[in-house]
Amino acid sequence: MMKGKLKALAVATALLGSAPAFAMATLTNADGSFGNWGGFDWASNGTAVVEGFDATAAVDSFSLTYFAKAEALKDVLGNTIPAAGMFFNTYEYTIRLLLNETSTCTNFNGPICDAADFAITSGSFDIWYDTSPDSVQTTGAGITDGALLISGVLGPQAGGAFDVIDGGNAILQAAITFTNNAFITPDLANSTAATTLQIGGNVTGWAPTSGLPGAGGGTIGLPQDSFQLQADGNQDFTIATVPEPSSLALLGLAITGLGTLRRRKSA
Repeated sequence: MMKGKLKALAVATALLGSAPAFAMATLTNADGSFGNWGGFDWASNGTAVVEGFDATAAVDSFSLTYFAKAEALKDVLGNTIPAAGMFFNTYEYTIRLLLNETSTCTNFNGPICDAADFAITSGSFDIWYDTSPDSVQTTGAGITDGALLISGVLGPQAGGAFDVIDGGNAILQAAITFTNNAFITPDLANSTAATTLQIGGNVTGWAPTSGLPGAGGGTIGLPQDSFQLQADGNQDFTIATVPEPSSLALLGLAITGLGTLRRRKSA
């Protein structure tokens, strides 16, 4: 009998551990609610402004600011969610990402490093939902206004590789620190973004910016020691999962039964 109770407890615990890993978030906007929402496809004409990078150094530290407007909403399988407001520009989603990075040169062309590996030391990002779309990619204006939707932080991680011919790419992991439940439920837990950077002949449909996003939709001037890259990205999210009631009930019954058996044995 004791073995049977232990087996029940083991099965209940296993079920609890496997509960709702594929649960989905619901995103609500002016078009309605989307229960299969998975993330954003950021526009391919996004901008990355690099500040403080020394191209003659073997190892260097610098910062990067990325900003863009969403091109489409994605479901959990990566498919585009039809959203009229995105097409007719009656609302917009915008992002600003701030990164601190280090670079290790992997090839020098004379005194200039033309290929390097990167590591992120820290970072943060914010996403806004704006029903009065006014973002301007070539100035940085209108990026940081509207309702704050999501915030997240990035810890130390690999930042991909980059060279002056092909550009670069990276997979960025982030922990979500804020979810606006007026528009997204339940709370988000993590984010994964696949990113690319283009330079030179690989640049298409992009123009450099004259400023950076400031507070409240405003702008600030470009740093003097900065340069710009075209940036693109796709970002998806996972939710903070909660075990289903049935799994919790099963585990509770197994634990209760085990406790009862122990009391009987002691008696």
